[in-house]
Amino acid sequence: MRHLSPVPATLALLVLAGCVARPAPPVLFPPASAPPVAQAPAFPPLPPMGGDEKFQAFVRAFETTAVAAGITPETYNRAMAGIAPVPSLQPIINEQPEFVRPVWAYLDGAVSPRRIARAKELLAQNATLLSSIEARTGVPKEILVAIWGMETDYGRDVGSYNVFATLLTQAYDGPRQRYAQGELIAALRLLQQNDYVPSQMLSSWAGAIGQTQFMPSTFFKYATDGDGDGKIDLWHSPADALASTATLFQREGWEAGKPWGYEVRLPEGFAYQDADLGNLRPLSEWTGRGVTLVSGALLPQGEDMAALYLPAGAQGPALLLLDNFRQIMKYNNAASYALAVSILADRMMDRPGIQASWPRDEKPLARAERMRFQTDLAALGYDAGQVDGLLGRKTRIALRQYQLAHGLPADAYPTWEMLALLDNDASKVAPLTQ
Repeated sequence: MRHLSPVPATLALLVLAGCVARPAPPVLFPPASAPPVAQAPAFPPLPPMGGDEKFQAFVRAFETTAVAAGITPETYNRAMAGIAPVPSLQPIINEQPEFVRPVWAYLDGAVSPRRIARAKELLAQNATLLSSIEARTGVPKEILVAIWGMETDYGRDVGSYNVFATLLTQAYDGPRQRYAQGELIAALRLLQQNDYVPSQMLSSWAGAIGQTQFMPSTFFKYATDGDGDGKIDLWHSPADALASTATLFQREGWEAGKPWGYEVRLPEGFAYQDADLGNLRPLSEWTGRGVTLVSGALLPQGEDMAALYLPAGAQGPALLLLDNFRQIMKYNNAASYALAVSILADRMMDRPGIQASWPRDEKPLARAERMRFQTDLAALGYDAGQVDGLLGRKTRIALRQYQLAHGLPADAYPTWEMLALLDNDASKVAPLTQ
């Protein structure tokens, strides 16, 4: 649900220009001076905007890219009226709760008693609509309401950023430039094709819009008229938002009638290095290795592929995740987010949440400590990825490699105790000299 590239449209214009031009007559001698440089296309003056000269120059230059992608100068001017960079974005990107909060603390807020109670109310109030969507797509109504609750607290908070300002800020500078530029083109196309007021096109910091937070490019793939009024309004129509989310899951491969996963119990001496979201094994194989349901009962029979996930390392719960869990991660690529959606959906049906205990006495790591994890691992020769304080998949793989090399339980879970070991080992490595 991500990219729209302006490059093919630009190339198409260049090819078209080459086809129309007549061939020049042969030249016997080279010209005395270089030919004049082609001038940039003339567009109507842009409206006043904020930011420094460099930012404003980027806005002017990006208009050529937008127009090459089919955006009219009039649409571009409407979107850019009063535009200014959003200075608060990078701290938000650095501290996304799905990636930096302990998973139990994240779940405490995401699956709160208030949110569960409100979900049950909305299930009852929208029973006809939700049953119709579920019958059409095979996506459980509880999953849809859980997404609704997680993304915008059931439509109460659809975001406070101007979608053009936040996407332009990220397109101008930072690690998400290429992605944000594609989404900016999609947002401009959304404005051009619909009777929206630019200042009312509110979004999250990332540029996601509406009650279930679609990226603009995702709108063009999956947006659905859920209330039958002939238009799609993800901001104000819960029916449109819920139907669109169900369409996304259906087309991405949701397996109707299948669960998201199971909480399980691991046998003594289990090889924790096999607990990895990318390590898919048939349920029968996990059964053969002594994995049971958390109750002690046998796992369901079958050859469904599942991955073992330890959200809090070896000292916390263990989960076997099926394909539908991976579908939820396509919506937001964070396992803790997908777990919150899954548990919230279960709690709507009065199923129990996680049964095993969380290591709540484990002190959270601040950003400085998370960055030390990455720098220590790099100093010791492990590829932990970019030093950004976000302990993603690459960092965890590196941590697991370190744990295996030192005979430690390879659960890839970052703790203060593990950081102390890394600090000690990294301090013995001679710094690189110039």
